[in-house]
Amino acid sequence: MKFTVEICVAIGLILAFIRPKWLLYFLVFSLLEPSRSLSLGNYVILGTVNVKFYEITISLIYFGALWNQKRSIKDCLPISLVVFIFFGLISLWRGSSVYGESAFNQFRTFYSLGMCVAIPLIFKDTSELRPLTIFFFVVTVIMGSIELLGIMGINKVNQWAMSGNRFTSLLSASQGAMLAMPYIFILSTMRYIKKLKLIAVIGGIYCFALAVITGSRGVLLGLVGSTAGLALLMPLRKKITVTIIVVLLGFTSFIFAKAFYIERYEMTLAERFDDIISMSEGTARWRLDAWNQMFEDIRDKPLFGSPFGTPSTFYVSYVGRDEQAPHNEYLKIARYTGLLGFAAFMWFLLKIFLSGFKKMKKLGETKEYYELAGYIMCLLFHVITATFTQAFTTMDRSPIVWALAGVIILYTLTHNSDKVITRNYA
Repeated sequence: MKFTVEICVAIGLILAFIRPKWLLYFLVFSLLEPSRSLSLGNYVILGTVNVKFYEITISLIYFGALWNQKRSIKDCLPISLVVFIFFGLISLWRGSSVYGESAFNQFRTFYSLGMCVAIPLIFKDTSELRPLTIFFFVVTVIMGSIELLGIMGINKVNQWAMSGNRFTSLLSASQGAMLAMPYIFILSTMRYIKKLKLIAVIGGIYCFALAVITGSRGVLLGLVGSTAGLALLMPLRKKITVTIIVVLLGFTSFIFAKAFYIERYEMTLAERFDDIISMSEGTARWRLDAWNQMFEDIRDKPLFGSPFGTPSTFYVSYVGRDEQAPHNEYLKIARYTGLLGFAAFMWFLLKIFLSGFKKMKKLGETKEYYELAGYIMCLLFHVITATFTQAFTTMDRSPIVWALAGVIILYTLTHNSDKVITRNYA
C-alpha cells in the first residue's frame, strides 16, 4: 500500500506542475467515494506522524496553485484570514509545550482553509469552474445512489466500505451536507441550463431527497436557510417559482417521511423530524450540555482561549458521563483561539459574503449572477450546519466548504465576469 501511495504522489506531483485542476477532480472523487480509502486513509511519515491522504492531495493542490498561479497571492489572500491564522498559531505555540502532538493535530484540522486561496490562484476565470461543478454533481448522484442501495440492502458496498478503519456514509447525518449542494446550485441556475435540463432538474430533486433522508437537523435547517436566502436574491417572478418548487418538495418529503425507516435511528423519518425539534431528545440534549461547557471555557479564557490540545470534555446529563466533540464550529473556534481569533474568523466569513453580494450587484441579470448566488447559498448552507456539527474542520467536508469560499473570491477577482457568457451547460 505504501508503494502505491508513493506512486500516486509522484503522479500527483507531475499534475501539480502541469495540470493542477485535475487534482481537484481527484479530490472530489476521493471525498465522495464510499470507502473513503482515498481520502481518510493514513500514510506514516517521520516514523510516527499519520498524514491523511486528503491532506496529501490538497498539499499537491496548494503546490500546483503556487507554481501555476494565475494572479497575485496578495489578491487572493484575505487579510482577515491571515489574522485568524496568526491567533491560531499563538494557540498552537501555547499548547505545543504542554500537549505536544495533540496540539498540532487539533490545529491541522484548519489545513483545508488554504483551498479558499488555491481556487482563485488555479482558475483564470469563472467559466473554467463549470466542468468541475458538473463533475461534482455527477459524482454526488452516483455515490449517493450507491450508498442508498447499500442501506436498502440491495448491494453490499456499504458493508465492504465499513470493513476499513474509517467510514462515513454520505447518508449518515451531517455528511449529507454534500448532497444538498447540487440541489441548491441547480435551483439557482435552472433558467440557464439548456442542454439536458430535465436530467439536471431530476438530479437536483434527487439530491434534495437524499439530503432529507439523512435525518440531520443541521442539514434540514441548512436546506431551509439556503433556500430562503436564494429566494431573497431572486426577482419576484422567480421567487414565486422557487416557493412553488419548495412547497411541492416539502409536501412530497412529508408523505415520504412517514414510510421511510432510518435503521441507525430505529425510527421513521417522520419520527426523526419530531425528535429534531425536541430539546429533550438525545443529540439535542447532548449538544446543549456541550455548548454550556464551551461557554464556560470561553468565559474562563476569553481573549486568547484555551490552547490547542486542551481536552474538550463536558458532562452529558441524560447519559451521566463525560463526552467530547461539541459539534459547534463557532464555539470551537472561540474556545481555542479566543474572542480575538473568533472575531477575525467571523470577519473573514462576513467579508466573503459581502464581497460576493457586491459582485452580484455589478453582474445584474446574467447567468453569472445566478451562478454566484448558487455558490454563495451553498456556502451559507455549510455556515448554518456548522452551528450543529463540524463543517469547517471535518476531514471529509472542509476541503469542499473552503473551496466554495475560494470560488466566491474568484468571482470577485474576475474582471471579465461582468460579460454575459452564453455557453450552455453540458
